[in-house]
Amino acid sequence: MKINRGVAKKLTVATTVTGSILALPAFASAHFGDDLLYKGSHDQHVKNLQLVLKREGYYKLSKPTGYFGSSTEKAVKAFQRDHQLKVDGLVGPETKSALNHYVKFDGKILRLGDKGEEVEDVQDHLKSLGFYNGHLDGIYGQETRTAVEDFQKGNDLKVDGLVGQQTFKALHSSAERASQSTAGSARVETVNYTQKKTNTSSRSQPASSSKVIYMNSTAYTAYCSGCSGVTATGINLRANPDVKVVAVDPDVIPLGTKLYVDGYGYAVAGDTGGAINGKRIDLFMSNQSDALDWGRKTVKVKILN
Repeated sequence: MKINRGVAKKLTVATTVTGSILALPAFASAHFGDDLLYKGSHDQHVKNLQLVLKREGYYKLSKPTGYFGSSTEKAVKAFQRDHQLKVDGLVGPETKSALNHYVKFDGKILRLGDKGEEVEDVQDHLKSLGFYNGHLDGIYGQETRTAVEDFQKGNDLKVDGLVGQQTFKALHSSAERASQSTAGSARVETVNYTQKKTNTSSRSQPASSSKVIYMNSTAYTAYCSGCSGVTATGINLRANPDVKVVAVDPDVIPLGTKLYVDGYGYAVAGDTGGAINGKRIDLFMSNQSDALDWGRKTVKVKILN
């Protein structure tokens, strides 16, 4: 199966069963950070928040300070009110997701030798997508440039190792897609399935579901003929061989849907395929032997609440 190209931000889904919790952690954003921003916070992420709010007319001070004071809280509440969000003045996952639509390229092209917060942001995006394995040091060295080039190759961009408007837009739009498909609205890179009960396996029955579909299933790997290794929603399967991802027909199961597949476990609908139409589902396997062992069979798929 050919895996569609795409990029996205990191998703971490902690899934548990009976007597446990299903939780989606905060959407990680290089611009606004992973942590909750609130009155009293003071860092670069607050400054980035103020820059966006000021550009959109919410933040009234002459220049961003990096300190989350009363003016910032007022601006956040106004933004939340206009975007039908909970008006609490706290910048959490949902508010960050809405704010991400307004992050724009500032005109500065990043290249080999550059240093600073902007470079660290790019490294953070690339690392979460599986293109960069180095430190988030804010130094645009050769490793960062190579990662940028690999990202550009995988996304049909001009391969020049520079982060200009098009590359910035591609990196950022991937974060938005991931946020929308996973947080109900985070980097799609890793899907962790953890159980609170040590005697319960990942194939145990889910606590609840809203719909059951019987589907014809097959299996695939990230190294099949013609595969790029990156799914339609941007999951880098080669960098993350332990993820549980299935390819679906989006008209039957929307991308980003959380599933439970009998015999496979908890998974996310994160890919598509030319041959995956109707009530067909393709399960990602980390190695060829597992995919061959799976073969072709009818399985019960539960769409989780």
